[in-house]
Amino acid sequence: MTKQKIVILGGGVAALTSAFYLASRPGAAERYDITVYQHGWRLGGKCATGRNMDYAYRIEEHGIHGFLGSYYNTLGMMTACYDQLGRQPGIDPMATFEEAFYPVNSVMCWEFRDYRWVNWPITVPGNDLKPWEAEALPSLRYWIKAVVDFLAKLFSHHADKDGLGIIQGEIAGRLFKRMADLVERDAGGLLAAIEEFWKWFKHAVETLIVNNDTLRHLYITLDYFLTMIRGVIKDDVLTKGFDQLDNEDFAAWFARHGASPLTISSPLSLNTPNLSYQYPMGDTSRPATMAAGAYLHWTLREFAYLGSFGWLFRAGTGDTVVAPLYQLLRDKYGVKFELFHKVRELTLGADGKSVGEVVIDVQATPKDAAKGYDPLLYLKLPDFAELPGTLPCWPDRPLYDQLEQGEALRQNMDTTGVDIESYWSSWLPVAEKRLKAGTDYDIVISALSIGAIPYLMPQLLAADPRWPAMVDAIKTVQTQTLQIWLKPTMQQMGYPITYKNSDILIGATFVNPTDGVADFTDLIGKELWPVDNLPQTLLYFSGCTPQYQPQPPFSDHTYPLREKARVQYQSQQFLQAATGVLLPKATVNSNNPPGDPISLDFSLLTCIKDDAGSIGISRFAQQFWKANIDPTERYVTSPPGSTQYRLKAWDSGFSNLVIAGDWIYTGLNVGSFEGACMGGKLAVHAIDPEAMPLVKVYGYPLAQGPKAANM
Repeated sequence: MTKQKIVILGGGVAALTSAFYLASRPGAAERYDITVYQHGWRLGGKCATGRNMDYAYRIEEHGIHGFLGSYYNTLGMMTACYDQLGRQPGIDPMATFEEAFYPVNSVMCWEFRDYRWVNWPITVPGNDLKPWEAEALPSLRYWIKAVVDFLAKLFSHHADKDGLGIIQGEIAGRLFKRMADLVERDAGGLLAAIEEFWKWFKHAVETLIVNNDTLRHLYITLDYFLTMIRGVIKDDVLTKGFDQLDNEDFAAWFARHGASPLTISSPLSLNTPNLSYQYPMGDTSRPATMAAGAYLHWTLREFAYLGSFGWLFRAGTGDTVVAPLYQLLRDKYGVKFELFHKVRELTLGADGKSVGEVVIDVQATPKDAAKGYDPLLYLKLPDFAELPGTLPCWPDRPLYDQLEQGEALRQNMDTTGVDIESYWSSWLPVAEKRLKAGTDYDIVISALSIGAIPYLMPQLLAADPRWPAMVDAIKTVQTQTLQIWLKPTMQQMGYPITYKNSDILIGATFVNPTDGVADFTDLIGKELWPVDNLPQTLLYFSGCTPQYQPQPPFSDHTYPLREKARVQYQSQQFLQAATGVLLPKATVNSNNPPGDPISLDFSLLTCIKDDAGSIGISRFAQQFWKANIDPTERYVTSPPGSTQYRLKAWDSGFSNLVIAGDWIYTGLNVGSFEGACMGGKLAVHAIDPEAMPLVKVYGYPLAQGPKAANM
């Protein structure tokens, strides 16, 4: 049998998912010859991690990453990956899924009310489902039932306190049980039960919530979710699906279905758009906008989770997710990876209906052509000190010693401050490859982000009007990330909540523009800090960056430095203006009075180079921040009216081109690891009908593609 040659462009989540589900099925080695092309020295796309070799091999990310328990496709892929990886428990760090991921069942919101910030912790109960049991969550009706169960438990928690009383708890319990019983069999009856409950509850508590934070939060939570369920029934989403709602903004949809203005403006309502960066032009001074169907799909599904509300990573995203996939695909399934291969253009074939060539700039070549380039570091880390094995990790730069052009690359980076992952790098390619249809590939899977399409596919955009319409409708935004390492613990800095069980500080409604915040202190033990200079706290922040002017041409080699300086300035301002809200004992006035009562006391930052010159705000220079500006780094949003323009994996309009990513039509249609994983799976469906029964795409709507793609 002649092998089908498949070229995958891009090394992000969608690309790795496509490679995994093509290469891992029985007989694939005889059927496929798969090569992945990625620019730069690492894989992962927006989830790429770098270990800073000058700063304690610390983990440096593009943003805050983790899996929701509703990432049915992602969790299934990663459990399968670890099952097949072959790491040895007791010898290798993070040998199993259970060792590599940990559950979390809490999220933090922040409410600004009466001229003050109010902490709003939300804890959800775990369940007995395993991360690989997506079959147990088959339908929208199940998601609704899961939400009703959550609300019933939440109400029960408050029944004996907060002014509700036992009688109210008993009444609510009966009403919630009635709702749960009606979900599967009588939508009209469920709607009536919701209306009956809400009329009773609103009358019972509306005078009590004004000066009671806990009751107000309960009121908003109930109104929020019951409005969603009520609207789903009234708009017949159970039979017509979510897409019909995507021309309407989520806030207008909530208002149309009677949600309280208090609910619509609450942090609970903003959590979903904040989590997925749904701000026009990345400008958080404007209202968030998001297609109502995508919003509802994401949020209802969020509360029908596998085991826990979230699953976080024991090490960096690259260490926990990307490196295992890479090693498995390379070592067990024979997938070839060509790093330092930057796609320059896809050209049309002579027929005008296919991809004729893929033009690639080769950025660097390995010294040992036979051995190739090994991109990973193998680190002995404190938290795994008792194990004889090492953890494979991605470096924050090329491993220059392995490259023919290594010293020149190093000098270019040192001189310009812009690495070769950037489209604005001044580094020139050392060679060109032109992959030809029929000779070098039979099928191209483009797993490149939609932000890169205008630059790399101008001929394709000119040949099919659907492509420019899609690029215009599906906006991308620039994001930023910040990581700081601090000497005191969270409690020493005044964080008011004590963690317990699977609680953790993680949330997406903090102070803009960096509204996302997470306490990833547990990662310090996966870095190599000196014992006498060991941080006690590690915080991540992320958010949008406004951009109203078009990005300059790639010949403007200083643009990345200007954007990095902008993020540095914004980050410093953020820490000076918002630290007192989060950590009241970490301010200047708390530690060295008299001083600023809101600003971070920058002397609390941990610095590797802790010399006499590292004082005040100058200590910030040794933290980590990043401007995500490149076309492949920008975040894909879901504005109202955009869903109809998303192309399907098998409907590129070009006979040998399959598309993958969170920007194609996935049914979820929200930028995320899960969306990219779904896009990668759907690309497999486009290539191999026989693989479909083994590659179910959970959450993909019944009416939108090949029958085998459905749940």
